[in-house]
Amino acid sequence: MTIKLKITELLKRLNDGVIEKEEVIALSLLSSVAGESIFLLGAPGVAKSLIARRLKYAYKEGSSFEYLMNRFSTPDEIFGPVSISQLKDHDKYERIVKNYLPTATVVFLDEIWKAGPSIQNALLTVLNEKIYRNGEQEIQVPMKALVSASNELPSKGEGLEALWDRFLVRLIVDGVKDKQSFNEMISKTLNSYSDTIGEALKISDDEYKKWNKQIDEIGIPENVFNVIHVIRGFIDQHNQREENKQNPIYISDRRWRKIVRLLRTSAFLNDRKAVDLMDCFLIKDCLWNETEQLQAVSQFVRDAIQKHGYSLKFNFKGLKDELDEFKTEIKEETKFEKDTRVEVLANARSGYYEIVGMNQYSNLISQSDFKALTNTNQRIYLHYWESGWQQVRQYQVHNIRKGNSKNSIFINDQEHQLKTKVTGEKRQITKKPHKKVEEDWDKRVIQYLEVTNKQKEELEAYRTKDLQHLRTNLFVNPELANIVESHLTETRKEIEKFEIEIRKIQNDYKKLKDEEILIQ
Repeated sequence: MTIKLKITELLKRLNDGVIEKEEVIALSLLSSVAGESIFLLGAPGVAKSLIARRLKYAYKEGSSFEYLMNRFSTPDEIFGPVSISQLKDHDKYERIVKNYLPTATVVFLDEIWKAGPSIQNALLTVLNEKIYRNGEQEIQVPMKALVSASNELPSKGEGLEALWDRFLVRLIVDGVKDKQSFNEMISKTLNSYSDTIGEALKISDDEYKKWNKQIDEIGIPENVFNVIHVIRGFIDQHNQREENKQNPIYISDRRWRKIVRLLRTSAFLNDRKAVDLMDCFLIKDCLWNETEQLQAVSQFVRDAIQKHGYSLKFNFKGLKDELDEFKTEIKEETKFEKDTRVEVLANARSGYYEIVGMNQYSNLISQSDFKALTNTNQRIYLHYWESGWQQVRQYQVHNIRKGNSKNSIFINDQEHQLKTKVTGEKRQITKKPHKKVEEDWDKRVIQYLEVTNKQKEELEAYRTKDLQHLRTNLFVNPELANIVESHLTETRKEIEKFEIEIRKIQNDYKKLKDEEILIQ
């Protein structure tokens, strides 16, 4: 039986008689295999203690210890009473730890924040080193999981920060929500406290130790490191905002190290050799300190996975540069500029041309007189615009003839230009490519489409082969696989855009005709 199959069956049995607690039980088991503690936030009566009691059945010869804390709780009630005989006969201060926390496999401490400083300090040593100092001796605590619970978060300013930081996974536990499940819960005998797990499914101490060594060998791909760095960046940006400076999200280096080990444990129990992005969704349950931060940290994790997750390294820039060069080559081969601009006489007034360089009282010549000019001096009228009378005035000039250019005249033997204007424009004109050139371009189009088609095939192979396990993660909602795959979906869309561009390029050069004016 593979490890994943064993854990799958184990989770099924742990959920026997428990309703709508699949996620909490799964993450409690995951935390315990990773050697980490878990905190459950929820109102009384939502099965927080039941989860811890069920969890002990996952381990061979598993025992549990549970205690409801109050402000009067003493270390004797948690770690065992002082041995009178040892104190009396040997002058040693030792506790009788049997059936107390130092000898338990699974520990459940309810209302943990009510514990006094002496209990807190002892718990820190247990959580950090899995060691309890009992008088002169150090006891190696067999504890696989410490499940703590409360209906409130630790109060600030009471020295609880160090203890709070030791609980890596933090979950909110609600009551039963589904109507049918609720009816089943209140009406059926569920045997919630019965051991329904066969011995073959239970995790032995030897297995646990062996697994812990193998977990440390699980690989961490570059994209997982990248996602973690992106999340850290999001947290830094969040903390720099003015409204968050009084209540920042703080994640210690030690905590990040523990988070990575939790991800490795998830990969190991899912029969994988490396962490993947589905495992990374577990990070959201390890980041928040206040319930108000839950939405933010969940979004940080989702965005980091979606935007910086799985991607095949296609050289989109290289392909784009090649297509740009291809389009430039086609343009140079099939388009040229035709200058249709001409210089013509400009109308100064209706029926008149303007003579450049003449004074304002003799600067107009009628168009009919200009056309009738010869190389011989003539006597005609020149004109000017009388602004006061709003009309053209005239006076007679005797020595006028054609000029040396088509747009000039001689007046009293001095040449004057008539005012002109430029009409027309430079136009882009098409030229149908030579048949051999077009054949060469067709071959290149085929090559480009072969590249994009190969990229799509690689993408699908990656999705179906390398990512086939996405929806079978034992500790993560399978619907979150859509977020992981969204980057691949966007990558495919990018490839298809290139295919559309390639076909458009081909269509454009095939429909070209000679001397066709391109509309600018």
